[in-house]
Amino acid sequence: MFSPQKNKPITLSLFSGAGGLDIGFHLAGFHIVACVEKEPIFCDTLRINIGNFLDENCQILNRDIRDLDPTEINNQQIDFIIGGPPCQSFSAIGRRAGGAEGTRNERGSLFEHYCRFVKHFQPKGFVFENVRGILGSNKGEDWKRIISAFSDLGYKLFYRVLDTADYGVPQHRERLLMVGLRAGDFSFPRPTHGSNSSTNTPHMTALEAIEDLQDPVEVCHIYPGKHGNLLAEVPPGMNYHYFTREMGYPHPIFAWRSRFSDFLYKADPHKPVRTIVAQLGAYSGPFHWKNRKFTLPEFKRLQSFPDDYLFSGSNTIALKQLGNSVPPVFANHIALAVKQQVFQSDLGIELLGQAEKLSFDTRKANKAKTTRLKRLSQEILMLPLFTITDETMKQEATKELITYIYYNSIKKVVRLPLPSHHAGPSYKEVIRRTNRKCAIDIFDVTSPPSNNNRPSITYTINFRHTIGDGLEVIECSLYSTKGDDVFVAWDSIESYIQTNTSYQTMFDIYGHFTEPHPIFDLHADISNHSTHPAIQFAKRFSTRESTSKVLPALALKAIFASDQDDFDFTKTVRYLRRLRFDIRVNETNPSIPPNYFRCCYPFTISLHRQVSVAWKDKA
Repeated sequence: MFSPQKNKPITLSLFSGAGGLDIGFHLAGFHIVACVEKEPIFCDTLRINIGNFLDENCQILNRDIRDLDPTEINNQQIDFIIGGPPCQSFSAIGRRAGGAEGTRNERGSLFEHYCRFVKHFQPKGFVFENVRGILGSNKGEDWKRIISAFSDLGYKLFYRVLDTADYGVPQHRERLLMVGLRAGDFSFPRPTHGSNSSTNTPHMTALEAIEDLQDPVEVCHIYPGKHGNLLAEVPPGMNYHYFTREMGYPHPIFAWRSRFSDFLYKADPHKPVRTIVAQLGAYSGPFHWKNRKFTLPEFKRLQSFPDDYLFSGSNTIALKQLGNSVPPVFANHIALAVKQQVFQSDLGIELLGQAEKLSFDTRKANKAKTTRLKRLSQEILMLPLFTITDETMKQEATKELITYIYYNSIKKVVRLPLPSHHAGPSYKEVIRRTNRKCAIDIFDVTSPPSNNNRPSITYTINFRHTIGDGLEVIECSLYSTKGDDVFVAWDSIESYIQTNTSYQTMFDIYGHFTEPHPIFDLHADISNHSTHPAIQFAKRFSTRESTSKVLPALALKAIFASDQDDFDFTKTVRYLRRLRFDIRVNETNPSIPPNYFRCCYPFTISLHRQVSVAWKDKA
């Protein structure tokens, strides 16, 4: 006898969020007696759905699980526990932020408190839900630690990665499900849709899910903002990659993999949408095929929430709650499989064999292969017809442009055709352009160059194919005795690229530092007299090899400390961040060990994306 209500397992929900997992288990006949959730607005959502999608007597605890004692749960007889600890530490977004923090982050170690509740209540079993990335976080060490902790409690563990689209959700969303049982075995439910279903039922498409919500006379929209005009060009099912050279776009705007995959992603009405995330930026998809954001009712359908499920807060807050949730339809299939096997209910649920493999990984691999072949075919078609030579350069006419650069502060720069009186650093910029090469010389007008006018640093960018109006080379020389104004060279380079090509930032031609796909090779030279440590640092970190590594503080000490006993690592990092080098350390990203750092890019960050110089110091 496991419940006062016939065949209704008494269930505790941890990390309940907006209730996606709870809805699925409630509809499968589980009696959820308590929900634990830290976010007040999420708890408000749970409360307003009591009596409809949660039982009338459900206890909502707006508490941080780290401060909650299991004895505070009103019902001390718990048959089953469900929950998914926050996944940001293991997610793709976390990795793109500079490396998965995993269990080294406070949020990543919340599973320990899940274990604490399992140990206290000793339920028959539990469901632990998280992102797929948890399996590979920190080279698999995080996952080993998690399964070891649950195994030590005496539970036999069963886990799989499943795609929610295979269970009738109009969204491809891969989730890791782990079921722990004190006794017996567990098999996951067989997909109800797709090639692994027994009926081969097609996946539910985005249009099928929301068709009755559509206005048949709705026209295509014009999306606002800096990149809004691009959305209309994106074919359904594609994203910003449409505007890359690799996809054959005639005047590329972005480099391959230089943005998140949801950037300008437009849903294909005839397929499930890609994963809906919690933090939707201005250009984060999925976008409707009519070039607009999906409405809240449409998002609820795409995430398989019931139409009459209520959300507390604004639309933005509601979308955050949706993006953080487990799709209820998917959760329901897991719940029914649990009820059938753990609580002896004959529900007729088809189950997967323990060793049976699913096809969604193959589908993804085939799609990636098709994209790669298309990209490579475009690269072959667009190879340069000849190699630029010095002799070719000599035969071409040279155009010269002189401007003056004034820095009112590092955050603001003014360019004028004539000298002017401005407070702050001032520079003369001379641009000479042949048909295929741009030479930029920058002179510090307040500190005339010394040592026979040799530049303190020269950057040479060789593009692997022509960009803009045939540009193949940018050579930028900074003549300055300051040493800590390397960013001026990169500001000039980026300004030239903005003005003369279809690219707008260095990121558009380099990519994100965790997955860089630069379309150029970079070389930096410094003069013998360039002894300033900032110049030495710029030279050292102008290579992919240097920017791809996490290095010890000693690497900075060797550059910045003339007196080896007088070196302050934190002070030096703050100084470099003020110069707009993107330096990451443990205080900004826990995946980096204390007293280690990473310089993420071989260039300084542009003015509008200046690196913050402050961080929260650890106690």
